[in-house]
Amino acid sequence: MMTLYKLFLSLCVMAIATSTTKADLVTDLSDRRIEINSTFTGASLLLFGTFTEKFDYDPKLHDIVITVKGPNKPMVIRKKANKAGIWINYYREEYMNIPSYYSVLSSRALEQITTKPILGKLGLGTNFLFFNPDVTRQLLPNSTAWKEFRDAAVRLKKEEKLYIDQPNGVKFVGNGLFRANIEFPANVDIGTYEVSAYLFRNGEMVFEEHSPITMRKFGFSNALSHFAHNYPWWHGILAVIFALFCGWLAAAVFKRK
Repeated sequence: MMTLYKLFLSLCVMAIATSTTKADLVTDLSDRRIEINSTFTGASLLLFGTFTEKFDYDPKLHDIVITVKGPNKPMVIRKKANKAGIWINYYREEYMNIPSYYSVLSSRALEQITTKPILGKLGLGTNFLFFNPDVTRQLLPNSTAWKEFRDAAVRLKKEEKLYIDQPNGVKFVGNGLFRANIEFPANVDIGTYEVSAYLFRNGEMVFEEHSPITMRKFGFSNALSHFAHNYPWWHGILAVIFALFCGWLAAAVFKRK
């Protein structure tokens, strides 16, 4: 009987300890739908959050990482090679699906927050994103060239401002409140984006939250895009007719002059 009592007491102590250390995240965005039209030049969203329970933030123990991942798209990376005295795009790596947009914001540098194996497991940071290559449609110069091609894909995305690393991009403003500004360039793709928030304690991820936002076109550009995707043949025929009409009109105007 005494053994059962000690076991029950131990479970109660563990439950109390767990409840006092638990800290679930609650986050929200200034907007969950971004409208894109012909004059779209980019957008900025404010993400803010706090903890569901009384929680004493300790900068030596706790960190927040925010990621924003866009819809997956295929991508092909090519590398030139000298074949018969001519430089041609010979080597290639084709990726089935990689994020069209990826931004990571953190309370400090990722490798100061946790270890590389954990970052790789969670796919946090542009250096640890997992790309899915099509092994049946690749031609690499050697067995280690995959990293060179992967790094080239990340570099190209960064040049387009579609892949963004922002250490110190998450700011704590007191009493467990934090905020981060998420920037989207003008060349983002439409679709559903996943916003994820991760809480780390002593280098271990203890909680994560995921929520979507939507990028969509509206107005005439949306109607034209919808028509082109749903009626491609009619879209092509009307485009040819419109081009012929513009050519005839230009010829008629210049002929009069």
